[in-house]
Amino acid sequence: MVTSYNVDAPLDQLIARAREKGLQVPHKPTETLSSAAGGTRIPVGQRPHSVAVSPDSLHLYTTNFATGTVSVIDLEGVAVVDTIDAVEGPYGVAANPNGRHLHVASPGAKRLVRIDLSTGHETHYYLARAPYGVAMSPGGGRTYWTLALEDSVLVTDPLFVEDTEIRDISFPTGVAVAPDESLLYVTNYFAGTVSVVDLAQKTVTVTISVGPNPYGAALSPYGDRIYVAHFGSDSVSVVDTTNLTVTDTLPVAGPRGVAVGHDGTRLYVTNFFADSVTVIEL
Repeated sequence: MVTSYNVDAPLDQLIARAREKGLQVPHKPTETLSSAAGGTRIPVGQRPHSVAVSPDSLHLYTTNFATGTVSVIDLEGVAVVDTIDAVEGPYGVAANPNGRHLHVASPGAKRLVRIDLSTGHETHYYLARAPYGVAMSPGGGRTYWTLALEDSVLVTDPLFVEDTEIRDISFPTGVAVAPDESLLYVTNYFAGTVSVVDLAQKTVTVTISVGPNPYGAALSPYGDRIYVAHFGSDSVSVVDTTNLTVTDTLPVAGPRGVAVGHDGTRLYVTNFFADSVTVIEL
């Protein structure tokens, strides 16, 4: 499965839809913007989009947009130990807390993909809609998919038998779930904000200003910090979820996806243009 190395049709569609709505949006980021410093880098696949940490903290998983694959990284050996053929143009990835499954979003193919890590078996669900980002509930009972072209978040069970939808979220791309699953944090790519959704009410209750082009998002283990990757700004914002303000900005080259280690001591950020993942000690 190979996607053109220089083409990112789902992001192009997102920009086109924003312009149709009358928004003044910049051109999509290019390699020339990817010069910021960062922490240690791990080489992965081509055009890594999103990243997830395994429940046992032994592995990282990155979706590689250009090749339609998922890289499996051994965190002890700090190297790719396996490559999984997944789906054309994979974007979001989330590891199920059961330790057996990965969930992958493909906006171009309009598919939700469930990968059994023990057998390699893949189940493809044709959505007829474009899922961009994905997050799992802490207990593994629900999966949250951002439908960036439709201003909504789709909520499904892990087998996609039942679903509901949370609407009126502007161009959502990244998504993260609070540890107690009371809140959902969703990046609004063109608004420079993060929407905080009350999951009981299924409505946006607060909007946090974070800066231009927020893309991926990840919560700390205790939910007191949210890390937001700014694609095109070469930075990751650190947001205090209590006072709802940005408390720090980390320089990272070409950031798109972001994940936090389960002990909260490390941040993992995909470098989309550098085919690597940056590891930052927190």
